[in-house]
Amino acid sequence: MKLVCIGDSLTSGFGVFKDERWTDIIVKNYNLNILNKGINGDTTAGMLSRFFEDVISMKPSHVIIMGGCNDLLSNRSVKNIEINIEEMIRDALENNIIPIIATEIPIIENMAKRKWSQDADYSYVKESSLLYREWILTFSNYNNILCLDFYKLFEEKLKTLTARDLYVDGLHPTALGHKFMAEEAVQIIFECS
Repeated sequence: MKLVCIGDSLTSGFGVFKDERWTDIIVKNYNLNILNKGINGDTTAGMLSRFFEDVISMKPSHVIIMGGCNDLLSNRSVKNIEINIEEMIRDALENNIIPIIATEIPIIENMAKRKWSQDADYSYVKESSLLYREWILTFSNYNNILCLDFYKLFEEKLKTLTARDLYVDGLHPTALGHKFMAEEAVQIIFECS
């Protein structure tokens, strides 16, 4: 198996050391061939524009596609994100690459406001993230595509842990958060291998 992970800062590992990000934990613990193509601040439009170079040309067997939060922080619509994700999935399938769609983690509004811009409409991001997650779950189920639900994972972990345990800044996971993401991802990766 050769796996490419394309996404934004949740994939690139903003806020943690390289060996603490979820993709590197999987490589280290399971000796899988994973290419991390996360770029801090990227949108789904950016991911789509580099999909050929960063995914298709690498000839992986699988791709994990995760993005959308930066689109929402830029006040783009959920529909716009959906169109970009669908196009990446279509490109993957046309090139015999098995796509896995991942939901992004929920944001912690009060932490994000303290650490990031006060001007961002975090309420819009929070509400739209729920709609986007629902679309991913429905789309994945209808099209028989694997889904990696990091959103649900963090919702569950927040029942027993604090936001500070899981988040660097309300948007990005801590090393512990990345550890949980790696554990969740491995289950889906081995399910499709």
